[in-house]
Amino acid sequence: MEGIAKLVSASAWGLVALMLAAGIPFAWRKILAWLDAKSQVAMADAVRKMIDE
Repeated sequence: MEGIAKLVSASAWGLVALMLAAGIPFAWRKILAWLDAKSQVAMADAVRKMIDE
């Protein structure tokens, strides 16, 4: 019974590691997309101010 418990525990940790490995790139893509959108908005504001002047 103890061997089965260890196997289940190891597979659960493997699943957690797999979910983390899949989630981290997703989080980085979200952060990079947010930074890209923020820089594009800042650039658009700068162009608008140049046109207004």
